[in-house]
Amino acid sequence: MNPTPWYKNFWPWFLIFFPAITIIGCISLFITAIGNGPDMVVDDYYKKGKAINLELSKFDKAKALYLHGELGVEADKVSFKFTKGDTSNIHSLKLSFYHRTIQAHDFDIHLTPNAKSEFTAIIPSFVNGTYTVFIEPVDGSWKLKENITLPSEQSISISPEYK
Repeated sequence: MNPTPWYKNFWPWFLIFFPAITIIGCISLFITAIGNGPDMVVDDYYKKGKAINLELSKFDKAKALYLHGELGVEADKVSFKFTKGDTSNIHSLKLSFYHRTIQAHDFDIHLTPNAKSEFTAIIPSFVNGTYTVFIEPVDGSWKLKENITLPSEQSISISPEYK
């Protein structure tokens, strides 16, 4: 009687199956972890901390100028209108939208004034989600910040945070 070869039996394949599945799972998990690293990690945290301190002085400058405004985000248009404060030397604004978790959704918009004393721009595609919005003039002398959730049907009040 001839014995059957090992590859035609059930038990060797059964014993190979579980270690093989484990190895394949570990390799796929490793590839996924390498390819999807966190966006929030900063290599040089000391320089980042120094930059944050410079940014705080820009927020203080916005408080000193007593700047307030209304931000409107529609399907294809963004508008900002100042309601209070010294806006005599502002010729255009830079609006920066930073998504809370996904860096690929961050974008900047350049706003120009129109005849109604509003700063407007057209956005290429409609945005959804929770964003932190920074409003600053092109020269970067002051800065306003607000956390918003889009879409929003009404205008959003933007003001410097007073203590």
